[in-house]
Amino acid sequence: MIERPQLDLPKLRRSIMFIGTPIPNQSQLRRSGIRALYKLRSYGAIKLEQRGIYKHFIPTGLMLLLVLLTPSFAPAQTNNLQARLENAATLIRDHRIAEAEQQLNSILRTAPNEAAALNLLGTIRAQQGRLNEAETLLTRASKIDPSFVPVHMNLAFLYVLKNVPEKTISELKEVVKLEPDNIEANYRLARLLLSRGQTDESIAVIEKVKSSTQSVVFLTLLGDAYFKKGDPGKAEEKYLLARAAQKNNADAILGLAKVSQARGETQNALTYLSQAREAAGDSPDLLYKVGVAALAIGIFDEAMSDLEQAVKLKPDEPAYLIALGAAWLKKPDLFAGEQAFRRVLELQPDNAQAQMYLGYVLYKQKKFSDAKPYLEKTIKADPNIPEPFYYLGLIVQEENEDEQAVALLGKAILVSPSFANAHVALGASYLKLKDYPRAQKELELGAKLNPDDSKAHYQLAVLYARLKDPQRARAEMEIVEKLKALDQSQKKEGDTFVIAPSTPNPR
Repeated sequence: MIERPQLDLPKLRRSIMFIGTPIPNQSQLRRSGIRALYKLRSYGAIKLEQRGIYKHFIPTGLMLLLVLLTPSFAPAQTNNLQARLENAATLIRDHRIAEAEQQLNSILRTAPNEAAALNLLGTIRAQQGRLNEAETLLTRASKIDPSFVPVHMNLAFLYVLKNVPEKTISELKEVVKLEPDNIEANYRLARLLLSRGQTDESIAVIEKVKSSTQSVVFLTLLGDAYFKKGDPGKAEEKYLLARAAQKNNADAILGLAKVSQARGETQNALTYLSQAREAAGDSPDLLYKVGVAALAIGIFDEAMSDLEQAVKLKPDEPAYLIALGAAWLKKPDLFAGEQAFRRVLELQPDNAQAQMYLGYVLYKQKKFSDAKPYLEKTIKADPNIPEPFYYLGLIVQEENEDEQAVALLGKAILVSPSFANAHVALGASYLKLKDYPRAQKELELGAKLNPDDSKAHYQLAVLYARLKDPQRARAEMEIVEKLKALDQSQKKEGDTFVIAPSTPNPR
């Protein structure tokens, strides 16, 4: 099996969809006779091999789920319908959308319940950005033929575009239920589950994939899952197995760098990072990952160099620009970061991560009225991200709207209960509202979660003074002075953001 370097569900362009046509028929010909074997190919396509007379594969830069036919199953009329469906798929591949749409509408006039035609028309609507219409067509196709794998894959990708990860997961699970050994669906499902913090489920999916757990991409993903679960030993084991299978695999080397950094073995982490950079060569995707890893370790100059090189090689890749903008914030250079995020929004106006970062940058520049819409858009796109609630809360705090701040900061904590900065900010609002019991609870929890936060200790000092407890107030002020002397309280608020390395959009 030829390994695909990396797959990633969350980063798909609207122009990229799986399309597929099964064996059509006059009366919903049963497709149980098809036994397709999926094989990954580099650069995106999936090849299907069918046992039997006829194989069909269209090489293309788009990701296409292609149809395998068994002519012996169907009469002449069905073969004619099949030819028309194949022609429509070819027209879509060749970007002759109007002709494909005309062909499919013609088919559906005589066969309104033909799942294959509905599936193809759904992909056209998705490419046109008419996502609700696409969902209607694809859902209808899936109800007509629940065992039709291509339509479930298409629905999974559609829900990525609509940013409904729960439905994406549901469709991928349906594919895996129908085809337990479907490598593509298992990988994407495991990766999406991991990205949403469902670590144990992700691990279970990977370990169930027959004869695939020893492949490099699954081993590195399994390492990532164990690392996220807090088991660096098992993570290291998987990364080492992946590297044994492919010595210069940059993902495995970067995983080992993460493990070393987590153990406080900074020199080992730097060594692995250097090896990963060498393995990356002129690959912009790998340079991007190396840059993100360097950013996480705190080697900002090297991170900047890696990310600038990645952007130079692919200047219009949103993922690279977002990471570069985040690196500029570490300098800190708010203006340079702002330009990077604005460029992303020129390329992808609905990019939630870029909206969040731009909102943050404008907040830091005290352009509160400009910042609010971007943060609100982020929340609308994905209410499971805590930072937009947090920064909106800080903005309304600045505007002396502490009751609104309490509501927003409470939502940030609901999404991320261990978000120390949000607890401290919430405590500060309660303090201003003279709700001292709640202020004490939040500030003490914030200081416990992040003992080096001077703001938490300062607010506690103020609180204890108001509560007529001068001894505790003095103790907190002593901590504040120590932190200032040790320069340990300089962590930027922007550091609450996490740049998650992911495979950028396929080209």
